[in-house]
Amino acid sequence: MNRIKLTPEITLILVLLISALAISVLVIRSASSNLSYYLTPIEYLENEQKIGQRIRVAGRVVDQSIMQKSGTLSSFRIIGDENDVIDVNFIGKTVPTLFGPYALVIVEGVGYPNGITADLIIIKHENEFFAGSVPEDSISSNFVKPD
Repeated sequence: MNRIKLTPEITLILVLLISALAISVLVIRSASSNLSYYLTPIEYLENEQKIGQRIRVAGRVVDQSIMQKSGTLSSFRIIGDENDVIDVNFIGKTVPTLFGPYALVIVEGVGYPNGITADLIIIKHENEFFAGSVPEDSISSNFVKPD
């Protein structure tokens, strides 16, 4: 019977392959646990299984929906691309500087019917940038209001 002789070169190649495999597994595990997915308001409203679970939902802050208690943000509403609205009760302590009407936000918290109790607000950057006025065919034309 022919046996493969483990030369130093073959041993080195085996050690490198096993190390690369182990590192790959660790990187994939780490990356998958750090990925942050979010739902649109319509996706959230159509999925009742998310109620009672920790979730992220992205949308625009509805103008004149921001409520405060004792000078602290307490609630607001977000709207999606299809005019689907979610109520947000905010129990967190930190409000981003850019938070305000029409801001594109991601809220993270626990879902309840038609809303979310959020403890985190993240400002999401715009996908479109314009010099001058917003074109009528842009999704941002529904939200960007002139001064």
